[in-house]
Amino acid sequence: MVGTSCKGKVLVIDDEPGVRDLLSETLSEVGGYETVIATDGLDGIEKMRSSEFDVIFTDLAMPRLNGMDFLKKCKEINTKTPIVVLTGVSSMEIAVNAMRHGAYDFITKPFPLDRIGSTTEKIIGERKLFGRLACSQGSDASLKALNAELFKRLQEIVALHSIIADVDRCRENKEIFAMAAGMAAKLLTVNEVSFGIIQDGVLEIKSAIGVAGKAFPLAGTLFVRVIEKMQYHVADVGDASPYNGVPMPSQFLAIPLVVGNEVYGILSVSGKADGTAFSEAEVYLAIDFVKKVASKIENNALYEVFFNNLVDTLKALIATVEARDSYTKQHSERVTMYALQTAEAMHLGPEEIDTIRFGGYLHDIGKIGVRDTVLLKPGRLSDEEIQEIRLHAVIGDEIVKPMKFFEKEREIIRHHHEHFNGSGYPDSACGREIALTSRILSVADSYDAMTSNRPYRQARTHEFAIGELRRCAGTQFDPDVVRVFLEAAIGGEIRK
Repeated sequence: MVGTSCKGKVLVIDDEPGVRDLLSETLSEVGGYETVIATDGLDGIEKMRSSEFDVIFTDLAMPRLNGMDFLKKCKEINTKTPIVVLTGVSSMEIAVNAMRHGAYDFITKPFPLDRIGSTTEKIIGERKLFGRLACSQGSDASLKALNAELFKRLQEIVALHSIIADVDRCRENKEIFAMAAGMAAKLLTVNEVSFGIIQDGVLEIKSAIGVAGKAFPLAGTLFVRVIEKMQYHVADVGDASPYNGVPMPSQFLAIPLVVGNEVYGILSVSGKADGTAFSEAEVYLAIDFVKKVASKIENNALYEVFFNNLVDTLKALIATVEARDSYTKQHSERVTMYALQTAEAMHLGPEEIDTIRFGGYLHDIGKIGVRDTVLLKPGRLSDEEIQEIRLHAVIGDEIVKPMKFFEKEREIIRHHHEHFNGSGYPDSACGREIALTSRILSVADSYDAMTSNRPYRQARTHEFAIGELRRCAGTQFDPDVVRVFLEAAIGGEIRK
């Protein structure tokens, strides 16, 4: 059974007890490897002479025999064991020199512990593969079997990359939750999968295939071991099912989803389609998938916090603009509401809806760069003042431009005063050159501008505004957008 026996033997050489012990514990308790420690290069040489190792990790700066001299000594005694150099000095010259003297890899301190585990897995996996290749020389049957295994591994890697691409496209964690079970089933060709999140001592199932139930208590199940050790577990045929306690008819693999150094959820798979046990390669394939899902979930959560803070800051800027002009108070919120209702009536997709949601709030942010004497002038504007007002579209675009999150929203900010016939500003864009989201916001913005009090006039009536939209459809406004807007207005969805 995978995970119940030593997966390989590792020698850790470092004169710093803290680093040495941390590496040893990580490799043994989390990785499942047998570890031996040495305090410096000479001690490491003695350990190598008395035992064989699959991987060696060595520090460079050590007393008696340093890491570089250790590498040279290893060449003299003709060891073929892969050696990974650890150092607190990040230097390409040192790295090249270490590789020249026989190092397999080079890792700079402080290093992420998962890098140590993944490097060890990679090295031992390659050694096992090359070992089988060497044993198969001269045997056509063995070579064919090995080629078949290599082809299978290639297929698995291609499938993993494809699924990882699907994970990367998930903009929200709820999408990942809904798709995780299906992705795992496709990757491992299994009949039963569950993906759950840990909440108050219960595993809440977010997606599943072949597993009935929405929540399962954790107490007394193998899930407790997975959580406490933060390590995968393979249960054998006949072991108690964590779902209902009955003996299981096939192997059961449970992998912790670690986010922020805590177990956030668990992916479980069982019932391989071919009826065989999980191979070591399949276990690591599943672990790689879970690590990617965990990373994406964490990144999405961090992005959401950052994005919301950014949007709140921008909304505060808009509030500052609107506070300068009591006549346009809450203008951005109303325009956004109107535009969203129109977009939904036009059956726009989620991405375009989001673009309007944020672009609508931000469309007048450039007015922060317009003087109060112009913005609040009660009388008719001069030609120069009109040009200054019109600059707010460009100023807004420049404010948001450094924020790479708002590429689509920038089109709304810059082009919400463009006209369908090309007579608008600032770029004289026309027709379909103007993004649909901008064309929608243009209609919503004009409607609200007409039906709101302004420094130079009182609000127009709803009927007047509707008449103007009809009159200017095809010239100032996209006639299709106006038609949908008017249908929504007549239907009572948009009212002043």
